[in-house]
This record gives sequence, C-alpha cells and structure tokens, in this order.
Amino acid sequence: MAGAAGATGNLAHQLAATGRVIMYDGVCNLCNAAVRFIIKRDPQKNLLFCSVQSPKAEPYLRGLGFSRGDALKRFIFIQEDRWSEGSTAALEIAGYMRPPWPLLKSLMAVPLPVREAVYDIVAANRYSWFGRSKVCQVPDTSVLERFLDAEDLVLGRCREQAMADDAWKEERERHWQRWGK
Repeated sequence: MAGAAGATGNLAHQLAATGRVIMYDGVCNLCNAAVRFIIKRDPQKNLLFCSVQSPKAEPYLRGLGFSRGDALKRFIFIQEDRWSEGSTAALEIAGYMRPPWPLLKSLMAVPLPVREAVYDIVAANRYSWFGRSKVCQVPDTSVLERFLDAEDLVLGRCREQAMADDAWKEERERHWQRWGK
C-alpha cells in the first residue's frame, strides 16, 4: 500500500531534509538482516534507516498516522513526498539498490492482495521463524551515520520501548488465556 505523506509543517521539512527513510522493527532478526542486506547493495547511500522502537521514529509515525503497534507490523518506506508499506515498500526499496535487485520492482505487476498475503504471512511469523532480540540491534560503526536513530541505538534507548512492547504482548496473551480465546 502507498499514500501521500500528508506531511505539513515540520514533518514535511524533516522528510525533505532526510530523503528516503526505511522504518523497521529494530528487535526483529529478519528485519535487521534485511537492513544489512540493503546497506551492502546501496553504495550510493540513497537510503537511511530508523527503528520503529526509537524515540526518533515518533514524529515520522505520527505524521503518517501510524501507531507504533501498527508500524511494528509493517515495513515502512518514506520518500520525500510519499510513503509505502509492506510488499510495496520492499519492492520500491529494491529500485534503489545496485543491479540486479531493481528487477524485483517488476513484481509490482503481481496483484496487491496476493503480494500482501505473502508479506503478511512472513510478517506474522518472523519472530518464530527468525527470532528476535530484547533490544534494538546496533549496526556496525562504519554505517552508523545512515541511521537517524544512531544515538538511540548506541545508548540503548529503544530497549525500554522493546521491553514495553513485550510487556504489552504478554499482558494481552494472559488476557486471552484468561478468557479462553
């Protein structure tokens, strides 16, 4: 899915200043592997990154109308004047990597409901299939400048959010178990 950023004021200026930003789940092992994969194939440094758990993500998420919970379920790609999510975001990102990866954009011809169904299956199972960490993973120092939330990652500031997310999920599970659902 994609949309106009609807960005006004400070957010519009911030988006224009930062360019292309990939919002990802910083505790997801699959997501972090994808970020490393993209970095290696983006030598022009066209793409920047920000973990959803970071305080730096807040203005972006608010400006796009995403709650943190919703953003944790979707890969979000913010460009200067628009944004995309899920399979569309992944395919648009491929267009900024060195060849042959831009060829993946041809998969946009696959109907959106089909692409999203596959994306949703992987997204729903990513923790059980690939694992997760308790804290946001810190990238190699050689690429740290590409992370809008570099300071938060290094100082462990997204740890509290990751742990709060865990506590909320555990509470929700207890609730459903209590009510037999």
